[in-house]
Amino acid sequence: RTNNWRINKRVIKCVKFTFSKIMLYYAKRREDLILKEQAINYNYIGLQALYDRLDNNHALKERIHSKILSAKAGIIGEKNVEAIFRKYSFPFDYAVLLDLNLSSNGKFQIDALFITRHYILILESKNIVGTLSFERDPFCLRRELESGQVDIYESPEVQLERNINLLQKWLKTKGLDIPVIGAIILGSTKSRVHKSPVTSPIMYPTTIPNFIWGLSREKAYLSLEQFQQVTNSLKNNHEDYCPYPMCGTWGIDPKDLIKGVQCPLCSLFGMKKIKAGWYCEACGQVNRKAHEKAINEWFVLVKDSLNNKECREFLQLNSQQATLRIIKSMDLKECGSNKRTFYRKRDNRLV
Repeated sequence: RTNNWRINKRVIKCVKFTFSKIMLYYAKRREDLILKEQAINYNYIGLQALYDRLDNNHALKERIHSKILSAKAGIIGEKNVEAIFRKYSFPFDYAVLLDLNLSSNGKFQIDALFITRHYILILESKNIVGTLSFERDPFCLRRELESGQVDIYESPEVQLERNINLLQKWLKTKGLDIPVIGAIILGSTKSRVHKSPVTSPIMYPTTIPNFIWGLSREKAYLSLEQFQQVTNSLKNNHEDYCPYPMCGTWGIDPKDLIKGVQCPLCSLFGMKKIKAGWYCEACGQVNRKAHEKAINEWFVLVKDSLNNKECREFLQLNSQQATLRIIKSMDLKECGSNKRTFYRKRDNRLV
């Protein structure tokens, strides 16, 4: 009995070890097959900076806040889709590209792209809470909240169909002909569909694996080499969407922006420059690097260059020398000379 028990313990230990190795293998495989992760959402970062530097009475303040909420919901929805592909894998050749921006007779953005040798699947993520009706006359998405508030959005059906058409044109430029299909993904289970889309399947993220399993793989339209080439080409042709400077994008006069250095503790603007750094008169916070956020916001909001005078006015400083020392501490690229000296972000860094 003792010997049998020892043997059984060794078998159990061996099984556990083998199982853990298998799990690690599939976990790594899932990671390897997500060839492009979510990009930095420059629009969301820019909207937040713009909102913070506009007076509460500004005509666009409320609209910008609405866009921030929408962008945040979109990011969460896309992360929910990403989580599914990190959790599940499939026993055939495939790759996943997330948050893809391409150009083909116009620029277009794809939330998630599932590429196989048999088809390419576009997933359009929508994280909108409420009762949803996919209307067709005219095409739009109607959302009703429990409070009775009704909001109208661009039709996800139209967005998906446009992306399918543009991706097909992009593939044709590469000499490839493969079915491109799409599905709408609802990011929140708090969304209830009252009227479903006619042309596009709709589902929650947890349904994605079953949906993929149900798609036909009878015919391979791409060789393994073509599959790898198109996957790499899609990844390499991605272009980050950057709406900077935000003032130009939104038609806002930079003079409307609140100037000064924002306190990282109480969020009020107007920190004073002292020897130890920046001092907030409202809460007593002292921070040596509070100016860095303000200078970064200049590039996000106003323009891609900055001179001493502009920096001095934006940070609300009096000393030209103190301003120069601050600029030098930021590791910016110096351009021009003498009075025409100005500075840019190094290596096209956006944030």
